[in-house]
Amino acid sequence: MSGMYTMKDLLNLVAQQGAVELRLEPGRPPMMLLHGKVRVLDGAVVTSDQISELFRGIATDQQCRELDLCGSTHFRYATEQGAHFGVRADIRGSSLFLSIKNLEP
Repeated sequence: MSGMYTMKDLLNLVAQQGAVELRLEPGRPPMMLLHGKVRVLDGAVVTSDQISELFRGIATDQQCRELDLCGSTHFRYATEQGAHFGVRADIRGSSLFLSIKNLEP
């Protein structure tokens, strides 16, 4: 688990709130795009290592390899509750950035 955040909890929150997107950027708390505005979640900032751990919790080995080799990857992910997301991971410099779009807002 990455600090106080789990990907399951973050994605459930996005789905429950009807947010369009979840953004994870190093040095900032998680952010959601909700009703056209960025909403910063109350809580701790995340590091690139924590973002990587959260990403690896939902990505396959092949998706992890693609990220390592190409510096980016994108794929669809479905939660156990049936919510569907489009995941985009990008390495910028030595940091990992995630953008997870809710495909059913």
